[in-house]
Amino acid sequence: MFDLKCFTIEYLTSKCFIEPFTWGERHKQTLILFFGMIISYGLRVNLSVGIVAMTDKSSANTHFIELPWNESAKSKVLSSFFWGYLITQVYAGQMAQKYGGKYFMAGALGVSGVLTIFTPVSAIHGGVLVMCANRMVQGMAQGFIFPAVNVLLSKWAPESEKGRLISFVFSGTQFGSLVMLPTAGLLASSSGGWPAIFYVSGALTLVWVLVWSLMGANSPSEHQTISEAEKKFIINSLSNTTSKKPLPTPWGKIFKSIPMWTLIIAHLTQNLGFWILLTNMPTYINYILKFNIKSNGFLSAMPYLIMWILIIAFSWISDYIRTHGLISNTNQRKMWNSLAHWGGALALVSLYIFDTSTTGAIVLLTAALGLNSGVFTGFLTNHLDLAPNFAGTLLGITNSIANLTSILGPLLVGFVVTDSSNKDQWGIVFLCSAAVFFIGNLFYVIFGTAETQSWNYSSINNEIKT
Repeated sequence: MFDLKCFTIEYLTSKCFIEPFTWGERHKQTLILFFGMIISYGLRVNLSVGIVAMTDKSSANTHFIELPWNESAKSKVLSSFFWGYLITQVYAGQMAQKYGGKYFMAGALGVSGVLTIFTPVSAIHGGVLVMCANRMVQGMAQGFIFPAVNVLLSKWAPESEKGRLISFVFSGTQFGSLVMLPTAGLLASSSGGWPAIFYVSGALTLVWVLVWSLMGANSPSEHQTISEAEKKFIINSLSNTTSKKPLPTPWGKIFKSIPMWTLIIAHLTQNLGFWILLTNMPTYINYILKFNIKSNGFLSAMPYLIMWILIIAFSWISDYIRTHGLISNTNQRKMWNSLAHWGGALALVSLYIFDTSTTGAIVLLTAALGLNSGVFTGFLTNHLDLAPNFAGTLLGITNSIANLTSILGPLLVGFVVTDSSNKDQWGIVFLCSAAVFFIGNLFYVIFGTAETQSWNYSSINNEIKT
């Protein structure tokens, strides 16, 4: 039902205006950001397949140089990205909140794209040390991406579409893995060899940077062509929880907040368990399941196809539950996170306990990673629940701390798996991931909440309505 007031001259500026289900600028922004996340994760995982071809030329085009890197060296190269990624997170959140996320996104992927193009030179002529430096700087640049995206979404995603738009953008991370893993395998086997992986992905990154620089905007207020109706719809939707101006960050209250520490622990355990699987699955498929580089890429991508589909499905279900008030937002977050972490843990334990066939192993790995899609409607959206005004900083904090475990994950695998063809050693890795998922989600179920925290609000100029 329309309120009769909606047909008055105040129509466009009234809060009773309801945006119809039509394509708008907010959808264009989220679509471009979705492709940005695809690019971002593509640049992260290209080395997971690439390093197999770089160090074992029999698995790909044999006409290209084979690098004499042992398991320890490969683990250092794979983990070096996260050393850089760790450094810039919190600073990135502060800068994005102060200046907006647009140009930090462009700069982050611009630097990453150029360095990706120079990856073959770094590896062949610089060796492990230069390669680690290259990946570390890429990590520093990409440390700006998640905080910047969170700030952008806090300005562009209206409450009624929050779950769908946020999950859609972040689902680009899984779609990036889905696209890059098989593509990297095909490129490594092509006439361009393994260097083509980095030339192609780097060039595509620079194309995205150009498009985003021309079409992206920090907020509806800064967008040049957005309709007045859509602008007011978005701004009115967010006016109760977001400020029009940067606010001083309540550092003390943030770090004294139990819900915040719950998010930190959830993010820590997610990164450790997930990145152990992500960075090492191609190696497991190559040495244990005995697939060539082409099949390896496609099999490694399969869980991410399932994950991407489930992220989209879960986000629509989540918005439906939220709109119809079927369960509280807090219980929703816990439900989705439990599906992701406890469901994934069960699949990994099953992989260890049962002497599965090759098909069975692929099914269980696919289940473990596919169910992980629940975190996108679980704890990963929780930052925007707790404090929309400081969403970039909160994600910067949790992502920065969590990436300590992203660094440790590949190193832990390098310590446990001394023989890549030893199935029992891989079993220990899967059990460790399962235990991490179980413990982290137990803490989240007990202490997590989706209630907006009091420190999100400020009385500065009476700007935010409490």
